[in-house]
Amino acid sequence: MALGAVLVFGSARAHAEEIDPHTVGIGYKIGNGLGLAGADLILRLFPHVVFDLQANYYSASTTTSDGSTQSVTGYGFAPTVQFQLKSIGHTPYLGVGLVYVHESFQGATASATGFLLNAGYEWRFASGVGVLVGGGIDDLGSVHATNGTSTLDVPGAVLFNIEAGVRYYF
Repeated sequence: MALGAVLVFGSARAHAEEIDPHTVGIGYKIGNGLGLAGADLILRLFPHVVFDLQANYYSASTTTSDGSTQSVTGYGFAPTVQFQLKSIGHTPYLGVGLVYVHESFQGATASATGFLLNAGYEWRFASGVGVLVGGGIDDLGSVHATNGTSTLDVPGAVLFNIEAGVRYYF
C-alpha cells in the first residue's frame, strides 16, 4: 500500500509544473504604474516569447479640508513582450513594452506614454494557472494635461516599477 501511495503522490508532484504549452491566457494583473484594478490577455505564439496586453482602470476620491469631494478616474494600457528562459513550465523572464496612461480630474484630462523594462519569474502549472511577479523601471514621458482652455506639460521621470498577476491559460 505504501508503494502505491508513493507512486500516486509522486506522480502528481512530478506534473504540477506545466508540461504542455498553453497558447492563450487571461488574468488579473497589477503594476507597471497602472494601479490595482487590471486584467491581461496573454498570447504564447512562439517558444520563449509571450505577448501580454495589460489594461487597468483607476478611480479614487478624496475629501478636502473644506468638505468637498474630489474624484480622479483613469485607465492605462501596457502592451509588453516577454522573453522567457524556458518555453514550458516555471521560468524567469525579461519584459519590454510601452505604457499609456490617461486620467481625468475635475474637468481636466492628462495623458502620458512611456517605456518599461521588467525582470521577473512566472510559475506555470499543469492546471493552467500561472503566477507572475516582477519588477523593473518605467520611463514615463512628459505628462500633457488640459481642461480645454489651459494646458500644462510636466517633464517625465524614470520610476521603479512592480508587476504581479494571476493567470489562467487555455
